[in-house]
Amino acid sequence: MTNECEPVRDVETLTALLLAERARVTERDALIADRDQKISALEHKLSVWAKMLFGPRTEKRRPEPACAPGQVWLPFADLLDAAQRIADKYGANGAVTIAAPKEDQPRAARGHRRSEFPAHLPRVRTTIEVPETDRMCCNQPMQPMGVELTKELERIEVAVVHEIARTKYCCRKCQSQVLTAPGPTRVIEKGLLGSNWLASLVVERFGYHMPYNRLEQKYAAEGLALSRTVLCRSTIQLAELFAPVHEALRAEIVKGDVAFADETSAKVQQSKAGPTRSVWMWLFANNEGDCYFDYNESRGRDSPTRVLKDFFGWLHADGYGVYPAALDPARVRHVACWAHARRKFDESLDKDPVLAQEAIDWIAQLYAIKNTADEQKLGFDELHALRHERAPAILAGFKEWLDVRQTQVLPQSGLGKAISYALGQWEALNRFLEDGRLELDNNRSERALRAVAVGRKNWMFFGNERGGQTGAVFYSLIATCKARGIDPKVYIHDVMLRLAEGEDPKTLTPREWQARYGAVAADRRSYVLQQLVGKLRA
Repeated sequence: MTNECEPVRDVETLTALLLAERARVTERDALIADRDQKISALEHKLSVWAKMLFGPRTEKRRPEPACAPGQVWLPFADLLDAAQRIADKYGANGAVTIAAPKEDQPRAARGHRRSEFPAHLPRVRTTIEVPETDRMCCNQPMQPMGVELTKELERIEVAVVHEIARTKYCCRKCQSQVLTAPGPTRVIEKGLLGSNWLASLVVERFGYHMPYNRLEQKYAAEGLALSRTVLCRSTIQLAELFAPVHEALRAEIVKGDVAFADETSAKVQQSKAGPTRSVWMWLFANNEGDCYFDYNESRGRDSPTRVLKDFFGWLHADGYGVYPAALDPARVRHVACWAHARRKFDESLDKDPVLAQEAIDWIAQLYAIKNTADEQKLGFDELHALRHERAPAILAGFKEWLDVRQTQVLPQSGLGKAISYALGQWEALNRFLEDGRLELDNNRSERALRAVAVGRKNWMFFGNERGGQTGAVFYSLIATCKARGIDPKVYIHDVMLRLAEGEDPKTLTPREWQARYGAVAADRRSYVLQQLVGKLRA
């Protein structure tokens, strides 16, 4: 009988025990490694979310171009503009030209000081005198020796009731014919709001992200009972008028062979599917700054397939798989975004600072080529040649770095996912070498979509599908106007009247309007400004 306390001396039994122990250790190590990988992934997500919520989110962007001189929006100027439009239309005469305000005389530079006020703004002077009884010295009146002039900006916002009086004539002899003077164009028949108010409403709502309830409160403070329902319905009716221009803008964008696409989420309060749910605002743009927003309740292939059905060329987009899946690769070539690839390495800096920084430095060399081209103001052909001279060696070195580092990091770690993303998009990331018009990233789309991102923090959600489609129309037009240096309010006001008068929508996109009517609108505004300045001086 064997004693249980006696050590086991059988070689086969000892071997079996050793193998079992090794198996348990291997299983435990695998479990620990799996837990470490999950912990690393969760920590990475936590770090990214913390940066999004609490960290700085600054990204460089180009300043919006200033509007052309003379495109100003002043009290009562719009009513004079309407009168001038009627005069132009019916050939009225007798207008008096008044000189514009003189520009301030430049002073000699003397260190840091406040810049001069714009010369096109009217000047209104308030003169303050010393009481006559106090202007005595040495028993004789004091003599004026100059003026102490202080300047400050003032802003006047006022609502007015525009009464349109149309004189009527009749024949006293036959008493059968009545002649009435022509009236201004009405954008919304029997509408409560005039064309200038509608233009201001659209820009405040979609250009400066003011929700209807806040606008309602603003107008109520002026004693106006304008409900948010009236405001909302007015913008929807106006969007329906602008719908053909919106479609013409889409056609202009897809005519080119370089496009940009991106999408962002929003909320709709009442949808066809029921209560509040997520919807999507898609953006399609060209490299001239024209933007087309498309409202869709799906993030699937419907929107890119429909909007880009006639597009042939290069499409800049992020790594979202719908774009290459929905579009025929024979006619649409996907150009991936280096900014997205860089961002994933940037998010890994906390966990893997050395390797993540190495990747960022590789990508920075590509952007250095872009910076050189910008500084030298190179054309597309020259940029294409410069890229082919410098970029291939950088791309080859970075590709080798990615292949090596992929074997040294955990696949589910932040750095591992960043490397996998870059390698998965590698062919599309290299496509910027094919043409000098192509850009390194899709930041153009992200800048344009910022309007929706900022807006949804203010208005929270669209009321319904019609509200979302209204947003798509005016986000498109306002973003395009800003990119082209057009005052959105001047554009929307002028175009709504031209549409109401039956002009061809294809001639009223921001690009066509600027070429055909931009100078006319600027001259009319300048004339109105001169009249207003004369009245203020009088």
